[in-house]
Order: sequence, then C-alpha cells, then structure tokens
Amino acid sequence: MRKFLLVLSAFAFAFSAFAQERTISGKVTSSEDGGALPGVNVVLKGTSNGTVTDAEGNYKLSVPSTGGTLVFSFIGYGTQEVEIGERSVVDAGLGSDIKQLTEVVVTAQAIQQDKRALGYSVTSVGGNVVAQKPEADLGRLLQGKIPGVNITNTGGVSGTGTNIVIRGYTSITGNKQPLWIVDGVPFNSSTNAQGDFLSGNQATPSRFLDLDPNNIERIDVLKGLSAAVLYGEQGRNGVMIVTTKNARKKKERFEVNFNQTYFVTEIASMPEFQNNYGNGFDQNWGFFFSNWGPKFGSLNAPDSIPNPVTNTNATKNEFPQLLGTKVPYQAYPNNVSGFFKKGFSANTSLNVSGGTENLSYNASLSYLNDEGFLPNNTLKKLNFGIGFNAQVTEKFNVSTSFNYASTEQKTPPISAATGNSTAGAGSSVFANVFFVPRNIDLMGLPFETPTTHMSAYYRAGNDLENPRWTAKYSSSTDDVKRFFGRTAFTYQIMQGLDVTYRVGLDTYTEYQQYKINKGGPQNILGLYRTATGQNTIWNHDFFVSFNKDLNEDFNLNAVAGIQGRFDEYIQDGMESAQQVVFGFMNHSNFLTHSNLNSFTGSNLNYTRKSVLLGYYATATLGYKDYLYLNLQGRVDQKSTVEQANRTIFYPSVSVSFIPTTAFGFESDNINQIKLRLNYGTSAGFPDPYGTRSQLISNPRSFLG
Repeated sequence: MRKFLLVLSAFAFAFSAFAQERTISGKVTSSEDGGALPGVNVVLKGTSNGTVTDAEGNYKLSVPSTGGTLVFSFIGYGTQEVEIGERSVVDAGLGSDIKQLTEVVVTAQAIQQDKRALGYSVTSVGGNVVAQKPEADLGRLLQGKIPGVNITNTGGVSGTGTNIVIRGYTSITGNKQPLWIVDGVPFNSSTNAQGDFLSGNQATPSRFLDLDPNNIERIDVLKGLSAAVLYGEQGRNGVMIVTTKNARKKKERFEVNFNQTYFVTEIASMPEFQNNYGNGFDQNWGFFFSNWGPKFGSLNAPDSIPNPVTNTNATKNEFPQLLGTKVPYQAYPNNVSGFFKKGFSANTSLNVSGGTENLSYNASLSYLNDEGFLPNNTLKKLNFGIGFNAQVTEKFNVSTSFNYASTEQKTPPISAATGNSTAGAGSSVFANVFFVPRNIDLMGLPFETPTTHMSAYYRAGNDLENPRWTAKYSSSTDDVKRFFGRTAFTYQIMQGLDVTYRVGLDTYTEYQQYKINKGGPQNILGLYRTATGQNTIWNHDFFVSFNKDLNEDFNLNAVAGIQGRFDEYIQDGMESAQQVVFGFMNHSNFLTHSNLNSFTGSNLNYTRKSVLLGYYATATLGYKDYLYLNLQGRVDQKSTVEQANRTIFYPSVSVSFIPTTAFGFESDNINQIKLRLNYGTSAGFPDPYGTRSQLISNPRSFLG
C-alpha cells in the first residue's frame, strides 16, 4: 500500500496562472445525519486540481490566493458548489441525490435501463473518480468506492495483482473474480501467474492493469445473480462493465484536454520496531535473526561485536580488510526503513473529442512512468484509443472503438515468508527485510562479495538472503502488448424495434521472466524461467431490442439475443538452472533446462481452447413508473464438457416497487423509497478439459 504525498498541478489547454497559492481545508458531512463522508471529490472549478476526503471527511487543497469555487461530488449525493471567498476553512454538507433512482445505467449485455426499473443492485462510478490518480491499476482505484465489493492488492507494490470479490466468496477452490466487460464485449482480466503466492508469484499483474483510467467514461458494477444472469456462467461472480470515452455517443464541440500529474509515493506504514534489544537469545548476544539478545548498554551487553559480514564462513574471505574489525553493539533505528525509498508516478494524458449531429469521435493517448517505493520496482504504461459513432442514415448506426496497450512491469520477487526465509520455493524481497535485527546496519554493510557477487549477510551458515541482494539480482518482469476493440451495427426496423450485431476482439501477448542470479541462499545455483502466453477472445453478439408504451399505464422493454465466444490461450515456456556466468540471463548460460516449473511441477507449455454459445432474453414490464416486473433467462452451451453436460439454463425474476411514487408521499424528509425483490440462479462449467472429479490429498495446501 502506498501513501500519496504530493499532487502537482494538472495542466490543460485553457488554464490560468496564479502568482500565489494558499491552502484551504474543511470537512464534508452528510446533511441528513451529519456523518463524515470519506472519498468525496473536491475539485477547484474549471481546473483538474482536486483531492478526496479522508476517512474522517477532512480534506486539504491548494487554491489561488483569491476567489475560486469548490465543487463537491460523491456517488449517491447531489453535487454542491461553494465559493471560497477569503476563507481558509470551507465545510460542505451533501444531501442525497434522488435523481440517481431515475438515472440510466448500463446493465448486462450493454443494455441501458432506467435505474428505478431494476429489481437488483447496480452501482455506477463516474470516470472522474479514477482519472489522473497516482495508481495505474483501475481495480485499486475503485477501493472503497463500491458498496459490497472487496478489493485488495496482492503484493502492495506498483503493478502487482489485485483481487476483486463482489458480495463475498462464491467458491472454495474455483475462480472468484468478476467478469470484465469493456464497451460491451468480454475483456480478459486473468492473473497469469506461473505458480501461487508461496512461489514468488505475488508480483504478477492482473490484466485489467492494461486499461487506461484516464479514458474511462463510467463503470457499472452488477452485483448478485439476478443482475448478471444474462452473462450466464461468465457472470456468476458479478460483472464490471466499463464504458470508455471511445464508445460514447455524444454531440459536442471540438475539445482538446491535456493533463500532466506527478505524485510522490512512499511506503504507507511500517511495523513499530523496538530499539532496546539486539540479536541473540535468552539475553545472550549471537548472530541470530531474532531480537532476544541483551539490552543495549546493559551489563551483559558487549560494547562491540565482530563485523557481521565476516561471520559468514562462505564470504568472509572476500572482505580481508574487514577481518578482525568490530562494530558497535547498538541500535540502527533506520536499518529497515532505509531500505525503502520515495517513489514517483508521472502520468501524461491527451484527449481529443468532438462531434456533429451524425458523427462523434474520441481519441486518447496516455503514458505512465511509475517507480515504486521498493528498489527496482517500475511500471511503464502506454495507452492509445480511438472511437467513432456514426448515424449513417436515419435508421442505421455504426460505432467502433480500437485500443492499444503496452504494459511493462518489473519488481523483485514477492511471496509468502516466515521471517527467516520464504515459506515456499523461490525468492522474496520481503522474506527477511522486516526481521533484520536492530543492531545490524542493513544499509551500511556490504550486501555482496566483490568478486563472485554472492549474497553477504550476518549468519554463519549464509542461510539468509540479504534483501538488498535480492532487490538487485532477482526480479520478476511482465511485458504485455495488447489490442482490444469492438464494432457494432444497429438498424431500426421500426419505432421501438432495433436489431444489433456486435463483434469484439481482445488479444494480447504476455512475456514473463523470473530471474534469480546464482549466489543467493534460496537458489544458490541460479534460476531463469520464461513464459510467453498469447490470449485471444473473439466475441459475437446478435440481439433484438423492443421498447414500447403499450398504453398510458404499461411499458414493455425486451431484449433477446445470441452470443458466441471463442477463447484461446497458448503458452510456451522454459526453466533453466545452474547459471554459468553471473549476471547473464539467457537460457544458453544455464546447464539444465526443463519445460516444467520446478516450484509447482506444472508444465509451462500448454494450450487451452473453449467455445461458448449462449441464448438470452430479458423482458421488463413497467406499470405507471412505480412497479416493474423483470423476467430473464439464459441458456449456455460450452465445448469443454461432454455433450450430455454442456447445457445449463439460468432463470431470474425481479420486482422493483417505488412506494413514494405509488402513494405520493414524497416530502423533505422522505425523498424516495425503493423496494426490490429478486431471485437468480447460477452454475459454472469446470475448467477446460476437467470433466472428471479428482481426489487430491494435501494437508499443507492453501485455499483462497
């Protein structure tokens, strides 16, 4: 987790320059109960200079020395503008926005519906919530902003994976991640790790990292089986529907926006360390990884101890100038915190948009350069996107969008640790750094031998890897080149009756490297693993939409369609061991080679293909804008199981009732009440080719 310290000004084509600035502060509360509102967007009107409130509803913001207006906005609350004047404290109270119950939201299969008609839960997040932030991962940017959605990052450093769980865990061993839909078509969000969290693979990114937060128009989250039933087994864990600016249909004047942001980052928190005792056991000094030695300055504490790097038999002769020297037996308060550094995140984005009565367009370009607080942790992202929406004739519409993403991530290996080594195979930069004894000057002592570059530390058996050596000579890298886009053709047969064909492609190549040079205790002979995976999704949708007022009281909105989806993942990999020349990472520089992952035993070379055919329909009958009945159903057929078991039917029914509209008792105290009731079902096909039950006995296995 990172703490964001500094936000420099964002620049636009139209901007004003101020000679002096001042800092104002304030608190944002709910006008209904006076409670603090965290996560409220506070922006200086007419600029992109802004911040968000903290957990207590407080904020601070640098503004011009005179004048200005603050805009306060938050999901579910009305936007409020407050003039600053000469004040240094500006508080705000936000009231509920009853318009949210009447807004149009994007639901399953990119169907737009009136939110009041939905008998299930959909939460919408505007693109301004995630744009121009220091975090490149769209999933992490949504932390704390969507009720019922738990978002956690696996590694805590730039570019590592993110876990998203909607409404709790739905499976013990199966996939629990939601389906991602971008501009109406499936988007692969897999974390293609070559192992588990015990094997140095907490650093692998989740592939929604490839999305550009600066090009997001809105995000709609479908929660519950009834909300996602039109996606069948794909949506059983919920659905994240992303609409990019490239897909919007909007008549607007020509506009160019350029933004540059720069954030300084550092590690958010550290353990609370004591500085009274050094390493040893039972109040006796010794080169152990614990802090149970004598108290500094006590009668049984030595004044000085041998230089720690000369205690290791395997490396001490590499430091002849240090043999026989001693260092003070004292605490080094910054021996752990000094390992981490201040990082930065620089984000440059350009957006061009415009439109006429029959044509709208949008193009975006952004570049992110991120250096994390961990040594040798970097993330570089290049995103380009373009989209058009054309009303070719009065009845025929064409919309298309194309997106390219290049993502390069590098970090030292990260995996579970026990304090004196990694919990599993491989290497981990965090395995030892937080357990450095207080009298070991981690940042002041040599961490590698000068001739062989072997890890040098303080233990006699050289069985602990110096974290500085790990950060310099071990790494996990991930390089992705990705293209995704879609084209949709819509024809209006008659008023209220449309037919649409939509085709989408999402394809990327991911090149992963896992490098450990020889000389580290965890892998003394060195290890090099590479894997190249190519993932492709072809998706086709054909559906008919019907929307008509049957009479003054009743309205019918219905959609029926068919989806065809083809998935293919091909991976080629190799693992090599016994490095010959230190520092040269190439399979030809290793003596042994294998197509198996030595940490997990899995094959690095495999192909996985599947075809999914789905038939779906939904119908919503509305009565006088306050009572709605929705019926949905989907039939899925998948190629990876036997014909007798490849068909699953998912029904759903939901009811939405607005009593305040039905009985007309809206007031200042009761704005609007909505009651909903729904029932939905779901099931999941097994992983490809997993058509038979298996019994695996492993008492040391982790479930997560």
